[in-house]
Amino acid sequence: MAILEKNHYAKLRLPRDATAEEIRHAYFEAARRLHPDTNPDPNATNLFIEIQEAYEILSNIERRVQYDQELGITDPITPEISYNITYSRPSLICSNEPQLVYALVEMICTAQVPVTSMPSLNLCLVLDRSTSMQGNRMDMVKTNAINLLRQLRPNDAISVVAFSDRAEVIIPATQNIDLPKMEGKISLIQASGSTEIYQGLQAGVHEMRRFLSSTRINHLILLTDGRTYGDEDACIQLAEQLSLEGITITGLGIGHEWNDKFMDKMTSLSGGTSMYISSPKELSRFFEQKLNNIAKVYAEHVTLDLELGDNVELNYAFRLQPELGPLPTENQIALGSILYSKSSSVVLEFLVKQAPEPTANFSVARGRILMDIPNRKIPTTRIMVNIARSVSEQPIPQPPPPSILQAMSRLTLYRMQEKAQREVADGQVENATRTLQNMATHLLSQGERELAHTVLVEADHLQKNRRFSDEGDKRIKYGTRALLLPSGMETRK
Repeated sequence: MAILEKNHYAKLRLPRDATAEEIRHAYFEAARRLHPDTNPDPNATNLFIEIQEAYEILSNIERRVQYDQELGITDPITPEISYNITYSRPSLICSNEPQLVYALVEMICTAQVPVTSMPSLNLCLVLDRSTSMQGNRMDMVKTNAINLLRQLRPNDAISVVAFSDRAEVIIPATQNIDLPKMEGKISLIQASGSTEIYQGLQAGVHEMRRFLSSTRINHLILLTDGRTYGDEDACIQLAEQLSLEGITITGLGIGHEWNDKFMDKMTSLSGGTSMYISSPKELSRFFEQKLNNIAKVYAEHVTLDLELGDNVELNYAFRLQPELGPLPTENQIALGSILYSKSSSVVLEFLVKQAPEPTANFSVARGRILMDIPNRKIPTTRIMVNIARSVSEQPIPQPPPPSILQAMSRLTLYRMQEKAQREVADGQVENATRTLQNMATHLLSQGERELAHTVLVEADHLQKNRRFSDEGDKRIKYGTRALLLPSGMETRK
């Protein structure tokens, strides 16, 4: 989404057939995040003025008609996407007792790949160069950053920022890729200072805004090995703003000292994800896969906006493809991107508190999937979604479909480690230890011996020290997450 372009639909992230209510809702949501009284970013004031201008035109029927004529819109209203919802149960049971129902939402792009007109890239690398990065870690990051530069296309824009307790722009945003000069600048990066992630993010976003456009894939990659102190809230607020501007953040944690919970929250707000990097090979593989995926993007900043039915709560959301990760369940759910000829899917867990009467159509949730399609005059479009089940007097004896059964079976292991984390946080160390031991048994039954061994070692550490080790915690979390990858795509050791 190009907030900086003079495209009023794009500024408010609205489809061309947006209703008056949708226009009002989009404006107030954007204004809440960007108002200068609550957002310290100097750019927020400019963005706030622009969304006000967009609202004044689109909320006025006559001015909107005139504006549409000036745009000369020829884009199709609907996206070339097919989607399917698979449920864990054929129906709910008539009862005042709570019931769980799972929905696997799958989308796939049916459009032909436009080989000669794929969107170009606006990429920023934000590299931690604090003292803890010195030595092999710094060498690994610099080597892979240089290799990534060599894979960029002529029309791609690139910028590189290094940060510690202050940020330095190593390569200002440019399309003119002078490889020898850029490689020389990256090779001279030296480690020193402490870790302040907000400094790096702010400098990186400033560079990205020079090429920010709906015709590009706008992506920031943050690499760090440490925890940031005192600026977490500022980072979260910036990530929320970037979701409006159409910039996705991917976080890469090197080693085991970084804060994975903070990184998960920050990246998921923008539709991105976090990853655990334990070796140069994993970092190289990530860069290769990331550029390969970006080159195949049909729609980006895909979000699921749901209105829950009566007596229904959304307990959990997890993105299975194209990139794995838990998703926040409040407000809009950021699903990431949809790639040409690739599936995009998310598992949703709903709690139906009561379904007291039989019906053919009990509304679990309804809403829309919003997405931005690069190169369209009005990039935002949508698909309406209705998640519903019948309610019957008696259970229908029908097993769950294989697709959702397989997804839930794998997801169970990831959720077991989440359960152990919560138990430790609540002081229930013995319960957490048993959870890990049960988890190891499940892993062994699936042939995952190495990960099972890691889990048992961590269970022993937990019993002795009453807390998780930083390294074991991340190996289990990202190891179980990797189990959800399609066969052949695992990145764990």
